[in-house]
Amino acid sequence: MMATTEQELELDLDEASLAADDLSVPALVRELTLQQRPSWVLSLLMNALERKRRARGLGWSRPWNKEGMTIFRTHSHEGFADGDYFGPAEAFLERVWDGAPRRYAEFGRDLLADPMRMGFTFYHNRTAADGTQYEGLTISLGRRVPEDRSKRDRLDLVLEDARAGGTVDGRVDQVRVYVCPWSLYGEGREFHLWESRNLPTGELAGLQPLYESCVAKYHEWKGEPDRQWDHWSARYIDYFGPRQFIPRRSAFT
Repeated sequence: MMATTEQELELDLDEASLAADDLSVPALVRELTLQQRPSWVLSLLMNALERKRRARGLGWSRPWNKEGMTIFRTHSHEGFADGDYFGPAEAFLERVWDGAPRRYAEFGRDLLADPMRMGFTFYHNRTAADGTQYEGLTISLGRRVPEDRSKRDRLDLVLEDARAGGTVDGRVDQVRVYVCPWSLYGEGREFHLWESRNLPTGELAGLQPLYESCVAKYHEWKGEPDRQWDHWSARYIDYFGPRQFIPRRSAFT
């Protein structure tokens, strides 16, 4: 189909129709659930829904899981079932809590200990604002907020390998930890970000085994159907899709 503008797509629905962004969240969900529209209309509706959910902080996604991102595979986790996988990440996060504000450290420890926690690992390419390209993964833990199940507490550990000259070297270059309790995020989009672009040698060395163990699990799980998160809606969301680049020596082949 020829490329066309969003305005033209909206007019194709009907000249007097509301724009997708003017529909309520329930109306958008209903239109999408029916899946009886052409794929370009479903994409238009889904991305309008994502904008609304993002503005309200609903569901699992957060801005840092979208901006500049292409998520090309997702593996799911249940509770403590993957303790051997999460163990090294939790050990690293314990060191993060030592330097984090108290309320965020307490939240992080509580979430990690919660038997009802949910988890995903997102594998991604990212192009940063300065043009640097990365491949990497996000270990993402969360839980439903008891008083409103559409809301989530969130904790993300992002590990990335920078691409240089078309190649990655399998080493961790960028680390970010987002600590995001809904009680704060829902009020003012407040969260704690721990980030280190130039880690001391000792810290970097400690992260490398964690990254390598995650990559090993990627290869173990990539062929297991039950591990793949593959909801139909992901086909129509901009930040899910095939990689725009696959670096030489990619860890995720």
